Amino acid sequence: MAEDNLPSSPTAPSRSNMSSKTSSSGKDTQLDALRARQAALEATVAELHAQRTSLVDSFSPTFNIQEPEDTETRAKLAVNAANTKIKSQIKQLQQYNDIKDIGTQLMGIIAEKRGCRIGEVQEEFGINPDD
Repeated sequence: MAEDNLPSSPTAPSRSNMSSKTSSSGKDTQLDALRARQAALEATVAELHAQRTSLVDSFSPTFNIQEPEDTETRAKLAVNAANTKIKSQIKQLQQYNDIKDIGTQLMGIIAEKRGCRIGEVQEEFGINPDD
C-alpha cells in the first residue's frame, strides 16, 4: 500500500527550505514596497501633468481664434506669451531705472546747489532714501 511509504513523524524543515521562505518573504516585502513606490510616482506624475495643464491654460494667450487641442502646441503658445510678457516687463523696468537715475542725478544737482545732502532733498520731495 501507498501509506506504508509515508514516514510516521514529520521531518524537520531543512535550512535550504527555511532560507528560501525567508528570502521569498523578503522579496515579497521588497516587491510590495516597490509597487507602492511606483504607485506613488505615478500619482505624482499625474499631479504634475495636471499642474502643467493648469499652468499652460493660465498662461495661454487670449486670441480670438480657437485654441489648439494639442497640449504641446498650447504649451508653446503659452511659453511664447510668457516670454513676450517678460520682455515687456524687462523693458518697462529698464525705463523705470533710467528715469530713477535721472531723478537721482537731478536731486544730486539740487543738493549740490543748496550745499546739503541728497538725503535732505529726497526727504523734501517725499522720497524714502531706501527706494
